Amino acid sequence: ICSSKEKVDAIDKAVANHISLDVARFDETMSLLQRDRNAAWFSRQDGAKILICSEIGSEGRNFQFVHHLFLFDLPLNPELLEQRIGRVDRIGQKNDITIHVPYIRSSIYEILARWYMEGLNLFEKNISGVHLIHKKFETRLHDLFTRCSKKTGVDADLQERLISETKSYCIKVDQKLDQGKNILLEMNSYKPESAKKMIRDIA
Repeated sequence: ICSSKEKVDAIDKAVANHISLDVARFDETMSLLQRDRNAAWFSRQDGAKILICSEIGSEGRNFQFVHHLFLFDLPLNPELLEQRIGRVDRIGQKNDITIHVPYIRSSIYEILARWYMEGLNLFEKNISGVHLIHKKFETRLHDLFTRCSKKTGVDADLQERLISETKSYCIKVDQKLDQGKNILLEMNSYKPESAKKMIRDIA
């Protein structure tokens, strides 16, 4: 999975230059029928061995027969990352899932990969209230992105501090959730506009 149709094109060409395999594509320029056909082709034992998809592939499709997931970029929103992983981490999955995250050193993807892996532990498990946790650290995360450049690279001290504080905060949240009421989940689930509309419809 990657974020755009342009990246799908680039990855498809790069794969074709190195190995000869049947490759299915899945992106927003295809009709629903084309996407259905390619997903079905990928799911068959004798079908495509690789599926390359844009972000649309992280929505609503189930690929629980897959246990290798390559993320050629990382979304800025951790909920979107959970969606990507959720395509393969489903009921019926019989294998441990291996997630591959290639990234360029001293880029924002290095910062994101380490923050997701070491701070949030998001490649290992789903996090309750991940949206609110992200909001708490979002400004500092973007500050790290801004400071990151090819010349100076990643500010290691700031990165380590951010990872450490995120990790500690996630542990505290887990402990609170274990003690009972899932306040973060309630806050994250409550959508005022949707609730008001539902109340109006019921009335």
